[in-house]
Amino acid sequence: MVKIIMNSCSDYNIKEIHLLVLYFPVSHYVSDWRPVTRTEHIITFLLTVSGIIGAGEGTPYWSSTIEDYIKTVSIARAIKGLTLNDALNKLRSLEYMEFERNEFINYGAYLALESALLNALYKCNKVKYEAELLGGIYRTEIPIAYTIFLNHPKIMARKLGEAIKSGYNHIKFKIPCNLEELERVLRILHSVKKQNGDENIVLRADANECFSTLEKAEKALSIMEGYSVNIVEQPMPRNRLIDMAKLRKRFYPVIEIMLDESLRKPSDIELFAHMEVADIVNFHPSKLGCLTVTRETILRTQKLGMKANIGSALMTEIGFSHYLNLAASIPRLDHPLEEPGLYNLYGYGITRKPIEIINGRAILHSIDVSDLDYSMMKKFSVNSLFRERLLMLMSKGYRGLIKVKMLTVYRSL
Repeated sequence: MVKIIMNSCSDYNIKEIHLLVLYFPVSHYVSDWRPVTRTEHIITFLLTVSGIIGAGEGTPYWSSTIEDYIKTVSIARAIKGLTLNDALNKLRSLEYMEFERNEFINYGAYLALESALLNALYKCNKVKYEAELLGGIYRTEIPIAYTIFLNHPKIMARKLGEAIKSGYNHIKFKIPCNLEELERVLRILHSVKKQNGDENIVLRADANECFSTLEKAEKALSIMEGYSVNIVEQPMPRNRLIDMAKLRKRFYPVIEIMLDESLRKPSDIELFAHMEVADIVNFHPSKLGCLTVTRETILRTQKLGMKANIGSALMTEIGFSHYLNLAASIPRLDHPLEEPGLYNLYGYGITRKPIEIINGRAILHSIDVSDLDYSMMKKFSVNSLFRERLLMLMSKGYRGLIKVKMLTVYRSL
């Protein structure tokens, strides 16, 4: 059970839970030239009988927005009417039961709902930040990693130079799976790194599972070793743990192995430690759904001798603020937070004052519904009828929200 100190919140029952789906057009490539053309966001508004509104966000992971939306509606019914604290414990209990019986779960649904609950709880408890509810505030300035998507090597090199000059010292970059292309990219990135000083710059290559055989993975890491890559993220398919353990043994400590796609549920952490397969585990947004579950698993990961990284899915300021609070609540932050927020990469902001990254850092922030820019939410929401009624209700002092019928929302999809 989650122990959150409740002041006057014990009778703050959930009256309504309402959903909004946002899509933003983007254009970039991840490893092996796989295109990303849009980001998808399930925004959750939770209204209590006392009038407090909590805002949350989830993103699909190994599922679709439609699947996660359906799951969010289903879980919302199970917690409606409960107090905020009871709902939080119910949500965690439901997710742990799913971890036990299902290989795949709708992580985004749990993240969207739990982050809204935490947002409401921080307001009714009248604490300064959500991090206080998660486990404490260990920092108010959060270091952020910089991500370079796959592109022409010269463009990637220019972005690396810009990132270093802007104060970032942990640079993640997507890589091609072709070894000749890989070496061309690494050669020019290594040159830029040397020009800017090697000491404090971490280069992390994200392979997204693209080396299908141990032989190819060994060749790829040998090339990376020659160009001073510090970390390789998910070099092989998620289920090839034995082969990745061999990679780790061969290249440690020059190169550290980070697992991302291999993590599916909290108990995987013990397996990784037992097999000695990873130096670092990446906790992608929505990877384990509930932020409280994610934090618990991060702390357990560290106790088992591995490092933890909090990953990215390009979230709006709602999700970005929740992940800033998660990063603030971790006593030992092994690596900078990877999530930059959609605004800092593509300029899409849904708050009146977007959360900006300055000198590679973001200031801790917790979202209030009064911060939100409803014209931007209207522009990028899926359903026009929902958008109009949302704006109307919000303009009347945030006294209520409109429930969206699932089939209506997805008619335009």
